[in-house]
Amino acid sequence: MGLTGVQMSIIDFISREENQRDIFQLDVEQEFNIQKSSATALLKLMEKRELIVRVAAPKDNRFKRIILTPKTRELLPQIKKIYAEDDQILHEILDQDYQTTLNSLNTIIQFFNAKMRK
Repeated sequence: MGLTGVQMSIIDFISREENQRDIFQLDVEQEFNIQKSSATALLKLMEKRELIVRVAAPKDNRFKRIILTPKTRELLPQIKKIYAEDDQILHEILDQDYQTTLNSLNTIIQFFNAKMRK
């Protein structure tokens, strides 16, 4: 597909969240715990490669919504398949410990996210 793992993760994040809310650069920064400069560089490259477009938010032109392009939407089934295959491998490796491991990792993530926001 010619995508990096980070690009696939951002595409997956946007596709999962866009039906509930508008997605902005700040959301990408927070979701992936990256600095503004890193998010800017990633999103600019994705925009250049026509994977996303940024459009002015309806209520405030200073903020740019991130939207997946039709080209990217065609890649979504392949991206989701890759993540499903990875998830299946984790199920096989962890067996009965799968859910416990995910719960523990989510607890760790929430802890550090809360700590960073203080």
